[in-house]
Amino acid sequence: MVAFSSLFLTAQNRQDYYVLAKPNYSLEPLQITINPDQTLTVDLSDNNLEGFLNSIPVYSIQKAFPTAYSPLLKRTYRITLEDASYLNDFFQRNEIELVELVEEENIELFIPNDFNYIDRGTPNTALDIIKAPFAWNLTHGSTGIFAGVLDNGFYLNHEDLINEIVMVLGNNPAAHGTGVSSVIGGQTDNNVGLSSIGFKTKLAVKSGGGHNGALLLSQQPGVRVINISLKFGCTFSVFAAEVFEEIWNGTPLHPPVVVVAAAGNGEVAKAANNGGYCPDTNGGANGYVYPAAYGNVIAVSGVNHLVPRGTEDFQYGFGVSWEDLAQRDISIPYSTLTYNDKVDLCAPAHHVMAANNDSDGYGFGYGTSYASPIVVGTVALMLNVNPNLTPNQVRDILKNTTDDIYFIPENGPYINLYGTGRLNAYRAVKTAQCMLNPTPGLDLAMQNSDVDDFVEPDTVTEILWQSDDIWVRNENDGREVRFHQNPKYDPSNPNYVYVRVTNNSCQTSTGNDNLKLYWAKANTTLYWPENWDGSLYIEDPVTGADILMGDEVGTLSIPVLGPGESKILEFQWPVPNPQDYININNGNPWHFCLLARIESLDDPMTYPEGIIITNNVKNNNNIVWKNTTVIDVMPDTPSEISAVVAVGNPYDNAHTFKLEFKKDDAEIGKAIYEEAEVSVALDNILYNAWQSGGQSTTHVETTYIPQRKIISDNNAGLNNILFNANEIGTLTVSFNFLAKELTNKTKYSFYVMLRDAVTNEIIGGETFVINKKPRSVFDADAGSDETIDRSESVTISATQINEAAVYNWYDPAGNLIFTGPDLTVSPNVTQRYRLEIITDTDGYKDYDDVEVTVNPYKLESLIPNPATSQVTVNYTADEASSAYLMVVSTVTGISNNYILDVNETSVNLNISAYTSGTYSVALVCDGQIVDSKNLAKQ
Repeated sequence: MVAFSSLFLTAQNRQDYYVLAKPNYSLEPLQITINPDQTLTVDLSDNNLEGFLNSIPVYSIQKAFPTAYSPLLKRTYRITLEDASYLNDFFQRNEIELVELVEEENIELFIPNDFNYIDRGTPNTALDIIKAPFAWNLTHGSTGIFAGVLDNGFYLNHEDLINEIVMVLGNNPAAHGTGVSSVIGGQTDNNVGLSSIGFKTKLAVKSGGGHNGALLLSQQPGVRVINISLKFGCTFSVFAAEVFEEIWNGTPLHPPVVVVAAAGNGEVAKAANNGGYCPDTNGGANGYVYPAAYGNVIAVSGVNHLVPRGTEDFQYGFGVSWEDLAQRDISIPYSTLTYNDKVDLCAPAHHVMAANNDSDGYGFGYGTSYASPIVVGTVALMLNVNPNLTPNQVRDILKNTTDDIYFIPENGPYINLYGTGRLNAYRAVKTAQCMLNPTPGLDLAMQNSDVDDFVEPDTVTEILWQSDDIWVRNENDGREVRFHQNPKYDPSNPNYVYVRVTNNSCQTSTGNDNLKLYWAKANTTLYWPENWDGSLYIEDPVTGADILMGDEVGTLSIPVLGPGESKILEFQWPVPNPQDYININNGNPWHFCLLARIESLDDPMTYPEGIIITNNVKNNNNIVWKNTTVIDVMPDTPSEISAVVAVGNPYDNAHTFKLEFKKDDAEIGKAIYEEAEVSVALDNILYNAWQSGGQSTTHVETTYIPQRKIISDNNAGLNNILFNANEIGTLTVSFNFLAKELTNKTKYSFYVMLRDAVTNEIIGGETFVINKKPRSVFDADAGSDETIDRSESVTISATQINEAAVYNWYDPAGNLIFTGPDLTVSPNVTQRYRLEIITDTDGYKDYDDVEVTVNPYKLESLIPNPATSQVTVNYTADEASSAYLMVVSTVTGISNNYILDVNETSVNLNISAYTSGTYSVALVCDGQIVDSKNLAKQ
């Protein structure tokens, strides 16, 4: 108590204190009188205590926890004093057992929001990284499970909350509680606002009230979990600890309730000077924040979630924020949220989507204020699948099912201080479900797409060859850098392939299961197993050598996996030399694709495997496929803007197919073919097969090169491609961004799909992921329009841009006629020429047109000039329907006209009768003066 005394004597502001009466004593007022100075006079059953309280200025006295069951809390009163010096008198009273400062500052544990408007198209990476969609496949929650929210206030009429808040225990409208509540239980799957982790979970809210507010919320029917995204103080309270113990353990009248609280915002809050932190013993910002640090509260800190490690991320305004990184910005060492040994786990905390005003506003929330409600919504799902869970069981499941974050190098200093790791909602809900209903049978699985829920067959994934559970890295960094790179040949070093396997069952695996990995040359038509098992070769047309088209990479044992658990397995892959394939496609080797297969006696293939790989992948969650090419378009860096894919007929007889080209239906912003010139070039085999089928197209434009086509719209197609038996060709796809069409968009997806022309079934395909980096824009300038006479030459010049580029000139028919900045032409008729500028490094394009007007009429010469009696006029007027000469005296203005034969080129004029002087001779064609010359008469 002395320690508290030394603190209290420094306080001179009115403050509340918990006062605990000893057993058999009571501070319960029988009557209270309010004096003119706002102090109280009280009547107590104990005269000694009554005399003492009336001798000091007391401004309020009441039971601190009137609904509590705990004997300690029943004896606890809340007293308001103005002068802390009177506390020494309390400490000396025999009737008083304990006095403690009430720390209920209600400081919101969030970081100031710099973004007040949400782009509704922004992906919800906070829910993606915790595998919320997988959790929702197990349950959408229940309207009978209530999550209590203790906060500073709520906008009850917000569109995402109006039907979700079912109980209000007092309210003071505010944005913070609104955002927190929307993260837990905002309306989901209603085409409005955003999705919440709790899905159908309903909300009971209370504005303020501190520890007693939490107690009151816990006692409401249906409330099974409570969120507190507030800081009550930085010191331990006996009374608060007792409150949370009662809530956690329950009473004969009220069942146990899970309490989850924000752990604090550490160095980020200290830098923002917003009070959402507590100092540690060394003066840092990572001390214990209460109520999160109490033993009967689940403490949640926060990490990043926006982009994979290694990705530049400046679009959100605070530097680079990688998935699961403890630092908010990797370039700022002291940008962590609270970490200490009281933290149980962490969750996404930066740039979390949330409601933020009284109607339909949305923004981005920051800090553990928004990590904690993500955990609360997950707990509500867990309790829905297993209502029998105790708070201790809930905490154990959450801590035992997190994803590891400590393998990340930058997180090394914080090992075990962000709890056991980052929340995995799917694994937590799955484990809770399996505890109640341990369904037998092992199901090891991999995901075809982000909408694949492991159900067999997969009827929701259209593009079956772009699994995110397979990715290639050129270095062995794929456990932390989880985005795909193109395979890169290195004769001395392998590439690394990473495959993620998940246990989608309640049965823990034995560790005796195997994962096999195969490669094949990228192809829209791949047989199983010939294209993958090392048995298929193609003869090199130049050398005659047999070229291997696919093989097994290797086999790895799948480690023991618990329910919902995932592991990443690493394969070393010596990538085949692309030069081995150079002669097959006229000098352009093409990429590789990968296939992963789980082989398990406990989890065999659900459907028998056939020759068509798309059917195998669709029907069995033990198989995933990756046929993705990455196109990185970078300024000032040589960029590969083209890629090749094989297209063929897998059947032993002639068959007709269709090549289809489309964008990702879920992609926001301009499609790639609107911002870039997307061209496809057919090799001879593919071109001849398309010609044989009738050369039918959809949304495809021709070019001056017959075998090169431009994709002009979505669902474009080359139709009726008639292949001979087992015939195979190649398709080169190129992406040239157009300078005049650029937007700020940085990532695009483009699909090439091969369909059976008879059944319309997708046989295979390839995905192109195009990443565009910002660059300075240029304009093509072909110069001013020119006017020349027939048979005259003119040079038109492009204004050269400030970087290496190709300058192509095209005639009106689209034929390439010259390459270079300066074009000399001699057209006989008016022509419009097109200039195309293509940058050397990244293939950006721009176009400009210039017109050369050719005058078809001309007054060639007057011979002789000066003349005395006769003058021969040479002219050109063969394109006119009528023509004449007009000779006008420059002195008198008198004129004489001479009709011309337009089929002739000269005429003799008798000017002997003309007076001496100067005359203007004009050629008039179809009523218009087109040329003139001066004539001197001697």
